[in-house]
Amino acid sequence: MPVDLLLSNGIVIVEGREAVRSVGVSSGKIDGVYDVGSEPAATERIDCEGLYILPGAIDIHVHLRDLGESDKETFETGTRAAAAGGVTTVVDMPNSKPPILGKEDLEGKIACAEIDRYVNVGFYAGIPKKAADFDKTMLPQILGMKVYPHAPLDKGTRYTKKRALECMKLSAQHNIPLLLHPDAAPRTKKSKTLSDYLLLHSCESEVKSLKMFLSVRDQVRGRLHVCHVSCGTTARLIAENRAEETLTAEVTPHHLFLSGGGFTHKDGTAKMLPPLRSPYDNVALLEGLTKTCTIDCVASDHAPHRKDEKTVSFLEAEAGTPGLETTVPLMLTEVFKGNISWIDYLRFCCSGPAKILNIHGKGVLTQGYDADIVVVAKEEWKIRGADFHSMAKVTPFEGRPVSARPMITIVEGNVVYDRGEFLVDPGMVGRVPVRKVW
Repeated sequence: MPVDLLLSNGIVIVEGREAVRSVGVSSGKIDGVYDVGSEPAATERIDCEGLYILPGAIDIHVHLRDLGESDKETFETGTRAAAAGGVTTVVDMPNSKPPILGKEDLEGKIACAEIDRYVNVGFYAGIPKKAADFDKTMLPQILGMKVYPHAPLDKGTRYTKKRALECMKLSAQHNIPLLLHPDAAPRTKKSKTLSDYLLLHSCESEVKSLKMFLSVRDQVRGRLHVCHVSCGTTARLIAENRAEETLTAEVTPHHLFLSGGGFTHKDGTAKMLPPLRSPYDNVALLEGLTKTCTIDCVASDHAPHRKDEKTVSFLEAEAGTPGLETTVPLMLTEVFKGNISWIDYLRFCCSGPAKILNIHGKGVLTQGYDADIVVVAKEEWKIRGADFHSMAKVTPFEGRPVSARPMITIVEGNVVYDRGEFLVDPGMVGRVPVRKVW
């Protein structure tokens, strides 16, 4: 039987090493990985000589905005950015306008994604002030619950140890991860200077918040996932409490590769939450990702804002940066430099995120898995925000040289993006919502 699509003569990773192989796709699944010359017949063939055939990246931390913030990003522009960046699955955070605290608002997001998507889209939900009021009908449509101790989604909520325990119990009861934005900064406190901002959202604050949730995790044995770890001290705390089944963590490329001292902070180009830290933290986080496996995956924390929201003074600017089009190029550049192994890259950008959220059939380039694939060229180029498909164009990586360019992105067997062109209409491919295995 011929396969639907054959990616021929490309470079795939076999047991951690580069090897020339061909990949067959049929009915949205990977039919097989073949030695060159042993491939089946194919209805369509793409010559991938000299190009890398890899699993599409899975980004479990993105803010796709839309609804009340469609001036910043929409499901169409955000998922186009994902496809152009080699990301085939994204999971959207609940701190949107409106926040996702109930089924009606969640279904509003799902409806938008169904119409406008270019890749697979999953969702998280927040937890209302009274945890007992959590709308359990959302559970089949979400991959986790997210908490923001420094900025609760439900007004009037205070994150005491009792509240943390209630949230941890709720997630454990339903066998679903609790995602933590680790920050104990009081919401009412305002920063008057850059130093105030950095002190308010310090590493001490990050560690304090995580310690509280670790203490309650131990009581109920729930699954805690720590978002955007930014400090070496936080990574050490995670290492001391390491337990893959109940404690996982992520890091962003900007916290891996950028430090606060590298920017003047005259505007908000490099304003993040958590903030950029020191070169020491960069090193500690990279070690936690690649040497000790303290950190399980890389996530972009794609947080798009309008140009006028980023180019004002630092304190007035919004925090966050677009990352869907830079994560894969940045991480693969480190692979090509020899700083990261292929095994590590595939773990923390592809299979690891799928494992954390219990997403079956994605993140591995092997027979029977979903044909979510990116074809990458080893090519020198520079990151330019003006070229992004995201509505957000301001990036702290502006002008940074990279040596990996996503060329072709395939979602469940469909070629979505090919060398700058989108070959499908929005809403035609991709799973919405992505669901966990029950």
